[in-house]
Amino acid sequence: MDDILRRSLLDDRLPTIQVDDNAARILQLLTQLTRPQYVLEVGTLFGYSTIHLARGLPAGGRVTTLEIDEATAQVARRNLEAAGVSDRVDVVVGDALEYLADLPAEGFGLIFIDADKKSYPLYLRHCFPLLESGGLLIADDAFALGDYGTERDPNGDAELEAQGIHTFVRAVGRSPRLFSAFIGTESGLMISRKE
Repeated sequence: MDDILRRSLLDDRLPTIQVDDNAARILQLLTQLTRPQYVLEVGTLFGYSTIHLARGLPAGGRVTTLEIDEATAQVARRNLEAAGVSDRVDVVVGDALEYLADLPAEGFGLIFIDADKKSYPLYLRHCFPLLESGGLLIADDAFALGDYGTERDPNGDAELEAQGIHTFVRAVGRSPRLFSAFIGTESGLMISRKE
Protein backbone atom coordinates (compact mmCIF):
# COMPACT_ATOMS: atom_id res chain seq x y z
CA MET A 1 0.00 0.00 0.00
CA ASP A 2 2.92 2.36 0.63
CA ASP A 3 3.95 2.09 -3.03
CA ILE A 4 0.40 2.84 -4.16
CA LEU A 5 0.17 5.88 -1.89
CA ARG A 6 3.59 7.17 -2.89
CA ARG A 7 2.99 6.74 -6.62
CA SER A 8 -0.52 8.25 -6.51
CA LEU A 9 0.42 11.24 -4.36
CA LEU A 10 3.91 12.00 -5.67
CA ASP A 11 4.05 10.73 -9.26
CA ASP A 12 0.41 11.27 -10.22
CA ARG A 13 0.12 14.40 -8.02
CA LEU A 14 -3.33 13.52 -6.76
CA PRO A 15 -4.56 15.37 -3.66
CA THR A 16 -3.99 13.86 -0.22
CA ILE A 17 -7.69 13.49 0.54
CA GLN A 18 -7.94 9.71 0.77
CA VAL A 19 -9.19 8.11 3.96
CA ASP A 20 -6.54 7.74 6.65
CA ASP A 21 -5.04 4.30 7.30
CA ASN A 22 -7.18 3.65 10.38
CA ALA A 23 -10.40 4.50 8.51
CA ALA A 24 -9.32 2.24 5.63
CA ARG A 25 -8.73 -0.63 8.05
CA ILE A 26 -12.13 -0.01 9.68
CA LEU A 27 -13.77 -0.18 6.24
CA GLN A 28 -12.05 -3.50 5.55
CA LEU A 29 -13.01 -4.86 8.98
CA LEU A 30 -16.66 -3.82 8.61
CA THR A 31 -16.77 -5.45 5.18
CA GLN A 32 -15.27 -8.65 6.61
CA LEU A 33 -17.79 -8.66 9.48
CA THR A 34 -20.92 -7.93 7.44
CA ARG A 35 -19.91 -9.99 4.36
CA PRO A 36 -21.92 -8.02 1.75
CA GLN A 37 -22.11 -9.53 -1.72
CA TYR A 38 -22.31 -6.08 -3.30
CA VAL A 39 -20.61 -2.90 -2.12
CA LEU A 40 -21.11 0.57 -3.59
CA GLU A 41 -18.54 3.34 -3.16
CA VAL A 42 -19.33 6.94 -4.08
CA GLY A 43 -15.97 8.63 -4.71
CA THR A 44 -13.01 6.51 -5.85
CA LEU A 45 -10.09 8.95 -6.11
CA PHE A 46 -7.06 6.67 -6.59
CA GLY A 47 -8.68 3.62 -5.04
CA TYR A 48 -7.17 3.50 -1.55
CA SER A 49 -10.47 2.87 0.25
CA THR A 50 -11.65 0.74 -2.68
CA ILE A 51 -8.75 -1.67 -2.16
CA HIS A 52 -9.64 -2.10 1.51
CA LEU A 53 -13.33 -2.64 0.74
CA ALA A 54 -12.42 -5.24 -1.92
CA ARG A 55 -10.05 -7.04 0.44
CA GLY A 56 -12.89 -7.46 2.93
CA LEU A 57 -15.34 -9.04 0.47
CA PRO A 58 -16.56 -12.61 0.80
CA ALA A 59 -15.96 -15.01 -2.10
CA GLY A 60 -17.82 -13.80 -5.17
CA GLY A 61 -18.40 -10.32 -3.76
CA ARG A 62 -18.01 -7.17 -5.86
CA VAL A 63 -17.38 -3.47 -5.35
CA THR A 64 -18.80 -0.86 -7.73
CA THR A 65 -16.98 2.44 -7.27
CA LEU A 66 -17.99 5.76 -8.84
CA GLU A 67 -15.48 8.37 -10.00
CA ILE A 68 -16.30 11.51 -11.96
CA ASP A 69 -12.85 12.02 -13.53
CA GLU A 70 -11.54 9.60 -16.18
CA ALA A 71 -7.85 10.33 -15.56
CA THR A 72 -8.24 9.69 -11.84
CA ALA A 73 -10.21 6.52 -12.58
CA GLN A 74 -7.30 5.28 -14.71
CA VAL A 75 -4.95 5.75 -11.74
CA ALA A 76 -7.42 3.85 -9.55
CA ARG A 77 -7.62 0.97 -12.05
CA ARG A 78 -3.82 0.71 -12.08
CA ASN A 79 -3.73 0.69 -8.28
CA LEU A 80 -6.47 -1.94 -8.03
CA GLU A 81 -4.48 -4.13 -10.39
CA ALA A 82 -1.29 -3.62 -8.37
CA ALA A 83 -3.14 -4.54 -5.17
CA GLY A 84 -4.51 -7.72 -6.76
CA VAL A 85 -8.21 -6.82 -6.38
CA SER A 86 -9.15 -5.54 -9.84
CA ASP A 87 -11.11 -8.75 -10.55
CA ARG A 88 -13.56 -7.77 -7.76
CA VAL A 89 -14.05 -4.09 -8.64
CA ASP A 90 -15.99 -2.21 -11.31
CA VAL A 91 -14.86 1.41 -11.75
CA VAL A 92 -17.67 3.52 -13.21
CA VAL A 93 -16.82 6.98 -14.59
CA GLY A 94 -19.47 9.68 -14.65
CA ASP A 95 -21.87 11.68 -12.54
CA ALA A 96 -22.66 9.68 -9.39
CA LEU A 97 -26.20 11.01 -8.92
CA GLU A 98 -27.16 10.08 -12.48
CA TYR A 99 -25.74 6.59 -12.03
CA LEU A 100 -27.41 6.08 -8.65
CA ALA A 101 -30.79 7.05 -10.07
CA ASP A 102 -30.77 4.01 -12.37
CA LEU A 103 -29.83 1.32 -9.83
CA PRO A 104 -32.33 -1.23 -8.49
CA ALA A 105 -33.57 -0.92 -4.91
CA GLU A 106 -31.87 -2.83 -2.09
CA GLY A 107 -29.02 -4.08 -4.25
CA PHE A 108 -26.13 -3.34 -1.88
CA GLY A 109 -25.15 -4.64 1.54
CA LEU A 110 -22.67 -1.83 2.19
CA ILE A 111 -22.43 1.70 0.77
CA PHE A 112 -19.49 4.02 1.41
CA ILE A 113 -19.76 7.74 0.63
CA ASP A 114 -16.62 9.87 0.29
CA ALA A 115 -17.27 12.42 -2.44
CA ASP A 116 -18.14 16.11 -2.72
CA LYS A 117 -19.40 17.24 0.65
CA LYS A 118 -22.20 19.58 -0.41
CA SER A 119 -23.91 16.64 -2.14
CA TYR A 120 -23.96 14.34 0.91
CA PRO A 121 -27.72 14.91 1.51
CA LEU A 122 -28.41 14.01 -2.15
CA TYR A 123 -26.22 10.92 -1.89
CA LEU A 124 -28.17 9.89 1.20
CA ARG A 125 -31.49 10.35 -0.60
CA HIS A 126 -30.30 8.24 -3.55
CA CYS A 127 -28.36 5.61 -1.57
CA PHE A 128 -30.86 4.83 1.19
CA PRO A 129 -33.25 2.93 -1.13
CA LEU A 130 -30.29 1.02 -2.61
CA LEU A 131 -29.24 -0.38 0.77
CA GLU A 132 -30.47 -3.81 1.85
CA SER A 133 -32.23 -4.18 5.18
CA GLY A 134 -29.44 -4.79 7.70
CA GLY A 135 -26.89 -3.15 5.40
CA LEU A 136 -24.36 -0.50 6.38
CA LEU A 137 -24.21 3.08 5.11
CA ILE A 138 -20.82 4.64 5.89
CA ALA A 139 -19.84 8.26 5.27
CA ASP A 140 -16.37 9.76 5.62
CA ASP A 141 -15.64 13.32 6.77
CA ALA A 142 -18.46 13.34 9.29
CA PHE A 143 -16.86 15.54 11.94
CA ALA A 144 -19.61 17.61 13.50
CA LEU A 145 -17.90 20.90 12.66
CA GLY A 146 -17.33 19.95 9.05
CA ASP A 147 -13.58 20.04 9.69
CA TYR A 148 -12.28 18.01 6.78
CA GLY A 149 -9.33 20.30 6.05
CA THR A 150 -7.68 19.61 2.72
CA GLU A 151 -10.81 18.10 1.21
CA ARG A 152 -12.45 21.48 0.85
CA ASP A 153 -12.97 22.38 -2.77
CA PRO A 154 -10.78 25.48 -3.35
CA ASN A 155 -13.29 26.65 -5.96
CA GLY A 156 -16.30 25.71 -3.86
CA ASP A 157 -18.21 27.25 -1.02
CA ALA A 158 -16.82 25.92 2.29
CA GLU A 159 -20.04 26.90 4.07
CA LEU A 160 -22.17 24.88 1.63
CA GLU A 161 -19.84 21.90 2.02
CA ALA A 162 -19.98 22.03 5.83
CA GLN A 163 -23.75 22.48 5.64
CA GLY A 164 -24.00 19.37 3.44
CA ILE A 165 -22.18 17.30 6.05
CA HIS A 166 -24.25 18.73 8.91
CA THR A 167 -27.48 17.97 7.04
CA PHE A 168 -26.34 14.41 6.32
CA VAL A 169 -25.30 13.73 9.93
CA ARG A 170 -28.56 15.13 11.33
CA ALA A 171 -30.63 13.14 8.83
CA VAL A 172 -29.05 9.76 9.60
CA GLY A 173 -29.15 10.52 13.33
CA ARG A 174 -32.87 11.27 13.24
CA SER A 175 -33.94 8.56 10.83
CA PRO A 176 -36.15 5.89 12.43
CA ARG A 177 -34.81 3.40 9.85
CA LEU A 178 -31.09 3.95 10.62
CA PHE A 179 -29.13 3.13 13.76
CA SER A 180 -26.03 5.33 13.63
CA ALA A 181 -22.76 5.82 15.46
CA PHE A 182 -19.74 8.07 14.94
CA ILE A 183 -16.21 6.63 14.84
CA GLY A 184 -13.42 9.09 15.59
CA THR A 185 -11.04 8.53 12.71
CA GLU A 186 -8.95 11.42 11.38
CA SER A 187 -11.95 12.92 9.57
CA GLY A 188 -14.71 10.95 11.25
CA LEU A 189 -16.78 8.05 9.95
CA MET A 190 -20.56 8.00 10.41
CA ILE A 191 -21.77 4.42 10.31
CA SER A 192 -25.47 3.65 9.98
CA ARG A 193 -27.25 0.29 9.87
CA LYS A 194 -30.54 0.13 8.00
CA GLU A 195 -33.25 -1.43 10.16
